[in-house]
Amino acid sequence: MSSQKTWGGGEKFVWLLGRGLLARGHHVAWFADKESTLAKKIAEEGGDSFHLPSRLPSPYDLMRLRRICKSHAVQLIHANDPHAINWSGLSLFGKTRIKRVGVKHSAFPVHSSMLYNRLLDSLVCVSQAVRKICTESGISESKTTVIHGGVEPISIDKREARFSICEELGVSPDVPVFSAVGSLNPCKSYHRIVEAAHHLRWHLSDFRIVVCGEGSERHRLEELIRRYSLQEKVKLIGFRNDPERWVAGSDAFVHTSKAEGLSLVVIMAQMLNTPVISTDCDGLREVVRSPYTGEDLAAIIQGDDPANLAQLMMESIQKTPKLLERTQAALLSAQERFTEEQMIDGFEKLYQRLVYGASAALSRRIAA
Repeated sequence: MSSQKTWGGGEKFVWLLGRGLLARGHHVAWFADKESTLAKKIAEEGGDSFHLPSRLPSPYDLMRLRRICKSHAVQLIHANDPHAINWSGLSLFGKTRIKRVGVKHSAFPVHSSMLYNRLLDSLVCVSQAVRKICTESGISESKTTVIHGGVEPISIDKREARFSICEELGVSPDVPVFSAVGSLNPCKSYHRIVEAAHHLRWHLSDFRIVVCGEGSERHRLEELIRRYSLQEKVKLIGFRNDPERWVAGSDAFVHTSKAEGLSLVVIMAQMLNTPVISTDCDGLREVVRSPYTGEDLAAIIQGDDPANLAQLMMESIQKTPKLLERTQAALLSAQERFTEEQMIDGFEKLYQRLVYGASAALSRRIAA
């Protein structure tokens, strides 16, 4: 179950999980808002899907959800966000045979630990940092487990992607291109990229920064771009179904978020062997620093200084041995720790333990 209308890391997460469970022979029923991007993707792929309003469902909606779970012999429901946790918990209150798993993707504190403790059998945290935040917020540690988000295998010709995005931008392939992917919300701090571009143009005669995503900050960012007269240099191209093409074809991927539970888009960039320039906040630190050696797997942005970010962007196009070595180390780390298969394995084991106990086989009827 997902209550989100837009598409972000959390929706990518549950989409990969649901598809992976289906591929392994499990039965998956989807609950999503009929106007959501997730519902549209489910409709395109086919499968059992049911509509549930993303905000303030009526008592009738909750009773309908309860009846559907009963008629489909649902044994476990996966609630992928706080609203989904609330609605599924309320609709299934008293039905203790249906196990309830919630997921915490963000690094923000929990507002009501009592609800999580009462409504869930298990809370999955996408990083150790998120788990720490949850337990500090009052959620019982015994209810929490860490399962890292995973990225599906990516096969893409980087040279072809480069020519493709440059053609779409109307620039020569030798013009530096930087990419960013994510919702345009305050947490992502994309104003840092615009301010860095203002510094960067004094060092580069031409370049492009492309931001794939949509959100509430678009108007503010457009005003900032106009203020610095960067309309030709910084492009907000909206939501794209193929962000991997833009990341694969760019000289570097830039991630300026000030709070992250994990960040699948940074992992995607690492798997595409694209140099990453990033903050190292919260769970993101588990992605951009090696857990074994502590070495940086990305160029780390220091503070809010746009000149520092511009300098890191300049360094990313020089292809020095140090940069190539760090990018290769990031690729190997991502392939070892953050694959789609590892994520699905983790959830299968959790579902199995909750529904049947550790030694029993997982039932094929799972609601996501």
